[in-house]
Amino acid sequence: MVKARKFDLVIWDWNGTLLDDTAMCYQIANEMRTERGMAPMPDIDAYRSVFRFPVIEYYRNMGYTFENESYEAVSRAFVSAYAERVPSCRLQPCAKDALSAVLELGVRQVLLSATGQQRLEDQVALFSLRPYFERIIGNRNDLAHGKADYAKEFLHKSGVAPERALFIGDTDHDFEIADSIGCTCALLVSGHQTRAHLSQFRAVLLGSLCEVPALL
Repeated sequence: MVKARKFDLVIWDWNGTLLDDTAMCYQIANEMRTERGMAPMPDIDAYRSVFRFPVIEYYRNMGYTFENESYEAVSRAFVSAYAERVPSCRLQPCAKDALSAVLELGVRQVLLSATGQQRLEDQVALFSLRPYFERIIGNRNDLAHGKADYAKEFLHKSGVAPERALFIGDTDHDFEIADSIGCTCALLVSGHQTRAHLSQFRAVLLGSLCEVPALL
């Protein structure tokens, strides 16, 4: 007897979920802190403990006051360093296996990120992942919308009932988006926030993406 699948659509987050960039972000954050006379964070869990959305609050948690340097300037410095180093990142363990398993089940897949559209397309191409996704949805710079708006827009047009969609991310913001559109949410604990923090939310916690096929 063939087991009926639970979902018709998987919405994937990118940074920290499919792309294993947490250690790189921690390293860049510490380099920026050192350049500004701030003590480096002692380890990657310290970074995960302060990371949050909106990103300006993450910088404030790290001790930035924006009195001598604007948030925009700090953000630009980070984005520049990130863009240089992203080719050195790897995918999360089991990322391609999970994407392949979802595809083989006939479940639709969409990538959703706050990263700018062209930059996101380039990063996905770098890892040869384009064939897995029906749509790649990045930030359209001419619109002041966030991930939640794009998720709602796509889900409405897709014809998929919210309860038949699974959102896979790695932060509380991903849970908030999934919750706002009525999707089930699974959160990867090896991304940008700690397991202890993510356990507060009504989400399935994933030790690795190897566990994704069992959810479907």
